[in-house]
Amino acid sequence: MKNRSPVVVHPPDDRGLREVSIRSERVGKVWSLRELRKLLRRTGFPANLDIEDRAQVRWEGGGSSKWPDRPWIRRTTAVLVTIGFLAAACVLLKIGVTDALGALTYTGRVEGSSFLAAALVEGIAAISVFDFWRKRRLKYSGAVILVGVSIALLVDLLLISVHIYGWEYTHYLWLWLALLLWALWALRKLEPRQILKGVSHPKGLTIGAGASAIFIAANLAYTQVYLPYASPVQARVIAKLGTPHLNQKHTVLYLPVELHYQNSGKVPFVVLGGQYWVYGRVSKFSEKPNGMKEWKNDLAREPMSDLYRHTEVRGRNLIGAGEFFRPGNWLDFDEEFVERKVVALPVDANYDTIEVTAAATAIRADRADLGTDYWMPQYSWDTESRDGRHLYDAPNWVAKPGDEYIARHARIYYGNEILNITRKPRYVTYWWVIPKEFTGANPESDITGPYAQITIAMANQEAREPSSSDSDKFYNRYGLQDAYSPWVRESLTALLKSAGG
Repeated sequence: MKNRSPVVVHPPDDRGLREVSIRSERVGKVWSLRELRKLLRRTGFPANLDIEDRAQVRWEGGGSSKWPDRPWIRRTTAVLVTIGFLAAACVLLKIGVTDALGALTYTGRVEGSSFLAAALVEGIAAISVFDFWRKRRLKYSGAVILVGVSIALLVDLLLISVHIYGWEYTHYLWLWLALLLWALWALRKLEPRQILKGVSHPKGLTIGAGASAIFIAANLAYTQVYLPYASPVQARVIAKLGTPHLNQKHTVLYLPVELHYQNSGKVPFVVLGGQYWVYGRVSKFSEKPNGMKEWKNDLAREPMSDLYRHTEVRGRNLIGAGEFFRPGNWLDFDEEFVERKVVALPVDANYDTIEVTAAATAIRADRADLGTDYWMPQYSWDTESRDGRHLYDAPNWVAKPGDEYIARHARIYYGNEILNITRKPRYVTYWWVIPKEFTGANPESDITGPYAQITIAMANQEAREPSSSDSDKFYNRYGLQDAYSPWVRESLTALLKSAGG
C-alpha cells in the first residue's frame, strides 16, 4: 500500500539540510529535529506530533537521527568570515575616507572613493554571510560573498606588494598577512565553482571584481610613478639688487634686495625653508699683474673664484642674511612669490663689490605634506632670558657645539593613505644655523654666515648624518629639491652713484 504520510523529510544535502514537504508541497529546510518540530507547528501540526509515526511522517535517506549538520563548525565558519569582512572593510574605510577627503591629488581622491566603494561591498558581503551559512534564501548571497572575498584578496595583495616595494616593516604587515590567509581560507570554504554555477553571468562577475582591484592599482601607479616622472618639480630662485638710497646725512647706504621664488613647473610644492645672503667683497688692486701663484692663492680660498689680472680677492664679509618665504607654505604651479629686504652699510665701507645670492628647499606637495607643528620654530637658546642663554647643540654634522640655530620639525605625510600605512613614519628637520663667529672667509664654505641643513629620518634618528643613498632616496620619494639663485654682483661705487652719493 502506498504511503500516504502528509509530511516527507527528504535526504540531507551536501550542507546537512533536509528539505521538508507537506502534501507534496516543499515548505522549507531544517538542520535538526528541533527545527523540524518548529516548522511543523508553524504549518498547523500539533506540538506533540509523533514524528516516528509513519502514517504522519515519512523519512527518506535516513531516519530521525540522521542530521549531518555540525552547527558549531558552520557557525564558527560564518563568524570567522564575518570578522574577516569587517577587518577588510575597516582597512578600506580608513584608506577611503582619508584619501577621498584629504588626498593631495585629484586622482588620489578618486582612488579614495574607489576604496570607499570597496568598503561598502565588504559590508554587504558581511551581511550576506548570515544568509549564505544558513538557509540561503537569497539567490545571490554566495556571489556577493565571493566578490567581497575576491576584492579583499586583490587589495590585500596590492598592499603587500607596496609593502615589499618599499622594503619597510610596519605593524600593518601582520594584518595584511592575516587577511591574505583569511581570504585564501574563505575561498576554499566558498567553493567558487559551485557558486558561479548559480550566477546568470559568472564571467561578468569575475571581470567586475578584477576590474575594481585593477582600477585601484592603476590609480596608485599613476599617482606614485607616472606623475612624478612626467611632472618634475621646477623651482627657480632669483635674487636682485634694487635701487639703493642714502640717509639724510649721506653716511648710510640702504640697499634693497628683491627675492623671487617661482614655481615654473606643473607640480605644487611645500617650502621647507629659504635663505639669502648679502656680502661685501674685499679686494686689493695691484698694478703688478697677477700670475699663477696669486691665482692659486685665490682658488685655495674660494674654489669657484674668478681669476683677475690686477685684483687680489682678500675675502668677503657678511652684510646681511636671513630667511624668506615662510617655511611650510605652498607654492602652486605657475605661481611666484616675491619678498623685499633692505640691508644697510656705511658708505665708506672698504668693499669693491656687493654680492647677493639666495637658496631654497622644497618637497613635492602631491607626494608629501607636513604636520602643523612645522610652523612652530624651536630655538637653541632661552628666548625668555635677557642674555639669550644657549641651551641646545645641534648634531655635530649640522653645526659646531655652541652654534645657535632655529629648527623646524614635523612628520611627513605621504600623498595617500596606502603609503602612510605601509611606510614607517618619517620626520623632516630643517636647521637654520647661526655660527658663533663670522670669519669673513669664503661664504661657499658655509662658515661665514647663517646656513641651512636638512634631514628626513625616522623618529629619534635626526642626529644621524644622512648618507648619499639616503639623500637620493629623499629626492626620489618626496621630490626634495634645492634651488639656488645665480650670484648678483655690483660695484659699490656704482651703487653709491645710483643712490646719488
